[in-house]
Amino acid sequence: MRKTPTGSRGPPKNDNTLTKPKPKGSSQLAGSSSSSNTLSPKKPSRTSRSPSPSSTTPRSATSSVRDVIAQARLKKANNKAVQQEEQNDGGSRSLNVIVKQAKSSGRLNISHRSLKEIPEEVWRMYEIDPKSITVDFTGSSSEVWYEQVDLVRLVAADNVLEKIDKRIIEFGALTLIDLHNNNLSDLPEEFGQLQKLGILNLSHNKFSKLPDCLTSLKSLVELQISSNNLSGVLDPTFGNLSKLETLDISQNGITGLPLEISNLKNLRKLNLSKNKLKEIPGAALSGMTYLEELEIGENQLEIVFKDLDGQTVNLSSLTRLNVRQNKLRAIDESQDSTIFHPSVKFPKLKELLVSLNRIESFGPLLHTTPNLEILDMGDNKFSEIPEGLVALKHLKRLDLGNNSLKLLPAELGLLSLDVLVWEGNPLKNVPKGLKSTAALLKSLKDKVTTVDLNNMEGPTIPEGKTSGALGNISQQGVASKSLDLSKKSLSDISQEDLVELTFEPTTVSLSFNTFQAIPVGFKIYQNTITTLQLDHNKFTSFPSFDDPSIVFSNINTLDLSANQLTSLPGESDHTAFPNLQVLNVNNNRIAELPTKLPFPKLLTFLATSNSLTSITPSTFENMEVVDLSNNNIGHLPPTLGNVRSIKTLLVEGNSFRVPRYTIVQQGTSAVMEYLRDRIPK
Repeated sequence: MRKTPTGSRGPPKNDNTLTKPKPKGSSQLAGSSSSSNTLSPKKPSRTSRSPSPSSTTPRSATSSVRDVIAQARLKKANNKAVQQEEQNDGGSRSLNVIVKQAKSSGRLNISHRSLKEIPEEVWRMYEIDPKSITVDFTGSSSEVWYEQVDLVRLVAADNVLEKIDKRIIEFGALTLIDLHNNNLSDLPEEFGQLQKLGILNLSHNKFSKLPDCLTSLKSLVELQISSNNLSGVLDPTFGNLSKLETLDISQNGITGLPLEISNLKNLRKLNLSKNKLKEIPGAALSGMTYLEELEIGENQLEIVFKDLDGQTVNLSSLTRLNVRQNKLRAIDESQDSTIFHPSVKFPKLKELLVSLNRIESFGPLLHTTPNLEILDMGDNKFSEIPEGLVALKHLKRLDLGNNSLKLLPAELGLLSLDVLVWEGNPLKNVPKGLKSTAALLKSLKDKVTTVDLNNMEGPTIPEGKTSGALGNISQQGVASKSLDLSKKSLSDISQEDLVELTFEPTTVSLSFNTFQAIPVGFKIYQNTITTLQLDHNKFTSFPSFDDPSIVFSNINTLDLSANQLTSLPGESDHTAFPNLQVLNVNNNRIAELPTKLPFPKLLTFLATSNSLTSITPSTFENMEVVDLSNNNIGHLPPTLGNVRSIKTLLVEGNSFRVPRYTIVQQGTSAVMEYLRDRIPK
């Protein structure tokens, strides 16, 4: 008689199988227990009743001890006999007990039994033998039909299983299956019909390819298939597991990832370590906005994110990135990545592990990781401290060991590090004999003369004045030719103060102040400044000078984001920045753009979060990166598609209805092609 279908299990209905109630006082089957509260308590047997002092003669203490010893020996002998019997029948009695318990708990654990296949007792656990059916009106039966539940968890790990029977489909309520550490190389087609299965562990088996049935498991949220024999590019159909949150494919021979893996939008943990990956297409991970942990250590990667094509990989939820022990030269291959338009962004990253690689520079990466707590960059080829590292306020552990560093910046001493590893570098400014992190940090901090305010709370210069403080710029600033005057509540700087500088700056930051114009005194450095950061000030109009001879001919990057600009200069207007290549005017109040900007060499134009309602294609001629997202643009001119210099076009968050959002999501190429197709023939 086969198992009753799930959800319809009940008492037997064949009257011919009923037996008479057992006579009062009849014994139960071995191992059974009463579940009824209505039975009268049994009277204690004569052999177990304590002797009454009035009816028996007191026994000696010696006799009592002999009885206790005799009973203990008898109990030990009985236990040994039971154990021997279980060994003789292969432990079937113990297995029967486990199966019996599983019928009421819904959980079956048959791990560590050297099983070559799932026992018949399991497959037939819900079948009913007509010969064993009885009706017990006393309620003393140890197993009642209405207490049986569906099997929801099956653990058969650490055996030698070579196959799974197709009868697995009879356990349709399973939500967890653990088959790790067996000899499985395939699964039956019926396995794919377990539509409630959420967790599956197939690690440490002999799978050489992903079983076809896996892609049918639509409820799967966790899949572990590490330490198998998988090889080649991962099967593209894997992208069908849209609910997957945890995926572990580590310790296999995977050589590549399909773009379809980007369909795993709900993925939170991805472990690809210890494979043979040589590259990861940037687009394959760019859509994983919920990804929290990415493990890709011990592969053959030279670049982590490749083929970005001007797009940004923004893993907004990522907290841990492990790329240890690869062949990395860089995190991404983009040559155009800047602090204003980085190729990758990790705003919530707390752990960055990149040791045992060949990295020389991070580029602007650390500017996108403000919450970093652990940075392991040991055993690489860094010759100087990465850009942005000393601004990581939350950093607690820093490993710089075994690189080519010659100097540690004094500002490093301002960080609240618990652990700092610096051994294995040809450092010149670290006193010999220092052995502790605290001692080194104190030594560095003592060398700080004028503190960069980005590493402190509040301004160190009186509001509105410089007080001659520019004469003492940090050693790092001198070495990098960077003048950082951000967050100092400044509204102007005199030329006399600027003359005090002992170097000619190439990068100037006046961010987070109250400037309304560029201090005229900077004209003495108009031939050396290449980057000017004016973001988060109070500019209401584009910077200009009354003296037309003031021209910053070498400035290629200008940041005016988060000001109060309402317009930009046109082609006929005089500009002090004729060679500008990157212009950032994000978060302003610009309502209209001129048909032509006076910057013939402009390549990157960032104007997100303004008040634009319309655009003219000629404005963007020769540009490569255009960000117009989060405006109020109601129409994209089809002729914009003819501006073929544009490699990255960001237009999300506007009011236009065409192209549709699905096309916009496909990227720049799809949008530009769509626009060109709408140009009247």
